[in-house]
Formats: sequence, structure tokens, C-alpha cells
Amino acid sequence: MIDAKPSSFISEHVVLDASQNIILKVGDHSIVNPRVRISTQPPRSNDSEKPSLVEIGDYTIISDSCSFEVTPISPVVIGNYTYIDPGALLEAGVTVGDFCVLGAGCVIGRKSRIGNNCRIAPAAKIGINTIIPPKSVAVGDAGEIKDAGEDMSDEQQKREMKMHVDFLMRVMSLYNKPRQDRK
Repeated sequence: MIDAKPSSFISEHVVLDASQNIILKVGDHSIVNPRVRISTQPPRSNDSEKPSLVEIGDYTIISDSCSFEVTPISPVVIGNYTYIDPGALLEAGVTVGDFCVLGAGCVIGRKSRIGNNCRIAPAAKIGINTIIPPKSVAVGDAGEIKDAGEDMSDEQQKREMKMHVDFLMRVMSLYNKPRQDRK
């Protein structure tokens, strides 16, 4: 089931594991691109009634071909003003803070926590139960953590992400028109 704010854009090509009870909750002005896959493990008998949840904040962009693995007791939660590059994999129980950028093809291990204003390098691998402190950069196969020294204020980041989302929404509205209406 998809529970999205009217101002958000969800591609019709998002794949939810149809055999399971999954909820995709999307905030204001967020974009979920094609080929995003959300899958879950079969519930244990005592979890059979609970849905698996992926919750996406406001002004957040999930790029093509990202994957989320969830369970009824381990949701994936993504903050506001966050950008996830193509091919990223987030395992069950992952929490991503506000103003984060996750690089293409990165893997975030189960129950990891990524603080606000973090950058995860492309193809970085973050282990299970890892905590990435705010304003950090994680790189490499071992998810080595470095200080980002981020100087941009939250207001500047909000402005930047809003401009990016607004531009993408305009482009997608043109793309989704019938062919004869495109100019």
C-alpha cells in the first residue's frame, strides 16, 4: 500500500513485494523514481498482522533502482531533504537522518543509524548496527568514517533541495503528458 502526500511523485514502476503487507509512506514534495524495490521477509507467526514500513520524509528523492529490505519489526525510515543515488541498498531497520546524501550503489547494513548532514560515498559498505555520527562522511568497503566539516546551514540545504525537487517535479510533469502535448 502506498500512503503518499498529494504533492509527492511516486513512479508507477515502484515494486512492492505483492505477497507481503508493505506500507510505503511518503512525505510532502518527495520523489520516488522507477524501479525502486521494496521487499520483506515472510512474517513470523506473531508478526503476521503487522505491516512492514518504509517511511520517507519531506523533500526527499529516492533515485532509480534503489532497494529497501524491511521486516514487520524493522522499518526503514528516511529523513527530510535527503537524496539517495541510484542502486543504493538499505537493509531492515535502517534510519537515515535529514540532509543526507547516499551515494550510488552503497549498502547500508541492518539496523544502522545515519545522523543528520551525512554523506555516504558511492559503493560504500556500512556494516550491521553501525552508527554514523552527524556531519560525517563514510567511504570504502569498511565504511570508514571521516569528518565532513559541513558548513552549509540547514536553511541553505532546505533551499537547495527544494529547488532540486521543484525542478524535477516540473520536468516529470512534462514527461508524463501525452506525446502530442509535449513541446
